[in-house]
Amino acid sequence: MDNSFSFSPHIFAPDHGGSSSISSKSINLEKPSHSAPVVQIPSIRNYDEILTASGMEPDLTSPDVPSPLARARCCDVYIGYNRRDPPLNRRLVKWLKAELEKHASVFATDRSRNKDAISHCAARIAMEVAPVGVVVVTVQSLSDAFRTEEMLLFSRNRKLVPVFVGLKRDDCVSLDVIQKSGDLWGRFGGELWKDYGGREEDWKEVVEGLSRVDMDFGVTATNLRDCLLDVVAFIGKRLGKRSIIESIQKCFESGLHELPFPRNENFIGRKQELRHLEFFLFGYIEEHDEGKFADSDIEKKEREKGKGKMSLSSEEQKEEEMSLTISEEVSYARGIVCVNGETGIGKTELLLEFAYRHMQRYKAVFWIGGEARFLRENYMKLSGPLGIEAGIDNGSAVSANIEEEAIGKVRKEFTRDIPYLIVIDNLEMEKDFWDGRPVSDLLPAFTGQTHVLISTRLPGIFNIMTFKLPYPSSSEAMNFIKGDSSLLLTNEDDGPLNIIQEKLRRLPFGLVLVRAILSQLAIDPQTLLALLDSPMVDEITFGPKDDPVFHYNPFLIQLLDVCFSFFNQLYKNTKNLAMKMVEVSTWFGPSPVPVCMLAYAAWGSTSNSNSRNIWKKLRDSMFSFPCMGTLNAEGKEAEALSMLIRLGIARSGTRPGHVHFHDIFKLYTRKRSSAEPSSLFVQAITDEGFSPVYTDHVWAACFLVLKFGRYHPISIDLGPHDLLFFINRVVIPLVTYCLNELSLCSAVLDLLRIATQRLELLENSLLDEAETARKMKSIFGGKSQSFIESEPTIIRDIVTLRAAILETRAKIMIKMGKSDVAEDLCRTAINIKEVIYGVEHAETQSAHKIMDLIARVKSRF
Repeated sequence: MDNSFSFSPHIFAPDHGGSSSISSKSINLEKPSHSAPVVQIPSIRNYDEILTASGMEPDLTSPDVPSPLARARCCDVYIGYNRRDPPLNRRLVKWLKAELEKHASVFATDRSRNKDAISHCAARIAMEVAPVGVVVVTVQSLSDAFRTEEMLLFSRNRKLVPVFVGLKRDDCVSLDVIQKSGDLWGRFGGELWKDYGGREEDWKEVVEGLSRVDMDFGVTATNLRDCLLDVVAFIGKRLGKRSIIESIQKCFESGLHELPFPRNENFIGRKQELRHLEFFLFGYIEEHDEGKFADSDIEKKEREKGKGKMSLSSEEQKEEEMSLTISEEVSYARGIVCVNGETGIGKTELLLEFAYRHMQRYKAVFWIGGEARFLRENYMKLSGPLGIEAGIDNGSAVSANIEEEAIGKVRKEFTRDIPYLIVIDNLEMEKDFWDGRPVSDLLPAFTGQTHVLISTRLPGIFNIMTFKLPYPSSSEAMNFIKGDSSLLLTNEDDGPLNIIQEKLRRLPFGLVLVRAILSQLAIDPQTLLALLDSPMVDEITFGPKDDPVFHYNPFLIQLLDVCFSFFNQLYKNTKNLAMKMVEVSTWFGPSPVPVCMLAYAAWGSTSNSNSRNIWKKLRDSMFSFPCMGTLNAEGKEAEALSMLIRLGIARSGTRPGHVHFHDIFKLYTRKRSSAEPSSLFVQAITDEGFSPVYTDHVWAACFLVLKFGRYHPISIDLGPHDLLFFINRVVIPLVTYCLNELSLCSAVLDLLRIATQRLELLENSLLDEAETARKMKSIFGGKSQSFIESEPTIIRDIVTLRAAILETRAKIMIKMGKSDVAEDLCRTAINIKEVIYGVEHAETQSAHKIMDLIARVKSRF
């Protein structure tokens, strides 16, 4: 018997006993001139005959049995698909398989690509054994012998779970298909069983069976994620696996899909840039009409054959030529694209629109602030939504690479076939702020389905496809100003508006601000142009470290001057509070700011006596109005915020009770205001204490108070008691969170080191002051007291806190395997505690226990 086999599928037909057997009729998919010998397979259970004929033993208990057969025997879910389907369909299958593999055994195959006996037998065994049979049903499936056979078998055994792509369940009417009724079957219908030489009765049974299935999982471009997760939940219920159902419920409840801002309903232009992003990430440009993505390859083939020719506009031809040029000339990392351009040109808006358009193509969209000091923490915060234990106390052994291992766990999750979209907005540096390692070490290895989008002002980073976001055209710039034409503008207004947009260099940020001024301040374009030509406040200068947008666009400063001048004139009742909110916002971190904290900080300078009552009142109250969504504010606070949002100075976030201020407003306001708002910000953070909800704002306060970081414009000098209170209430809880949840060892060690130095400086300065006061008394007499004399416990409080910090640093060093450093730190802490408490005190003994632990760790190595 010839050992080289060419298998063709067999249509199942019920025998008289009611069981499934294989019809004697074979279906040959090959053209007659290239037909291969066909082997008749009488039954799936007789696969051992095939293995014997192939020279292989059929004993599946042997460790030498090929893995496809072993996997097939324990299969829970069979997935049938065709690799020639459009890319999105293949992405669907990979995603579905990856989701199920976490809880069940999955066998996914395209049987038309099987080239040997083992692969065919394994697929047939899996079809028989699996309690659930999933088949991706497209218009091509009904003319595919393998898909038809799978659907017929699973339908008769009541295992079938069809996933419709490019057609609906109601479209599956055999008569409509045969008679080519309707638009869909007019193009793709007919006597499809003849395409593969099958039996008409079996084919009709498959089509009519699809129309009668209870479940209706119809995948479109607008519901891909939701439908796929519904399929996974349905399969989990069918298999009786509670873990699958619970994981899907957790996914829907966890808010994985939260973006920082609502979708911009007034998004204008950038059509070509969005198409380029699609091409760079997906390899093709998707049709956005519902359901069309499944038929794009078919339409392309029809155009190539001359059928149903589709004419392209000159713009589309230009885009297609550009896409082809890029694909031929550039070899960059797959799945990652960088958009660069100056501040205010619309990078964030472009990525936000892309994320909302394609959200259904990803299980989750993770929006990460790319600011240098916060990037690593923002990245490691993804461990929570991903279900990864990344903390330093997660049971891991002593290791010098704790942080690297935690980062590796997050990166590994992104190498799977579950698609995520990571958006890194406003990447400031190519190297990490804390230890100088390349930021690319945080990015996933692009072997899975995850995509990364980066926005930055840097000209080019790593080996990443980068395109510069251009300025809008003159007509597009006018659309930015006019918007939906709700402004009452005349043809005479076009002249001044054209001048304004050219002076602003058609910067989208400035154009949108012009629109807000015209719509909210009841001013005509001619008057606005006159005001812009006569600056109303003193000129401000920007240094070389400031954002260059003001150097290139001085007219933008004049526009901001006019905006805030009108702001102060027209809103006299709330201008003090509103301006304080803007000024204080410049010192918060880059993420959206809690409204209650913002208002509390703004009230600080005018109502210190009632500050805590105001804080509680703001935090516990809710005020809702359309332009902001739901924000924590009432009375004057609500009026001030409403006005700031209408003018575009503030922007409401998707999280209730949070607002965001653009970097341009922050930089401008910081230049115009004093340093007082920074103290108000620190006071608000200190009064509220640490919260994991807004850790970047806590870090921002630490940078100010501890004079921390490689660059910072000012620092805050707190009094001795205030500094101790800040470290106890803010720094220590921040350290605990970053270690136990995120393993941010580098950042935490730097923070603790700086805190220790500040305490040492404070201690030395107080002792010097006391010594100076003592000498002055001995010389001149008098009754003046030093701070230590008036607060005799202050030195004890300082050194006690310093000892606690030293112990924390020692524990981190033990975990990182740096026992010598840990020993030095712990010995210093013991010396301090022995002086304060004595040798036998419990506090001193606890420090000795840490030293004993260090000795045990050193003995192991």
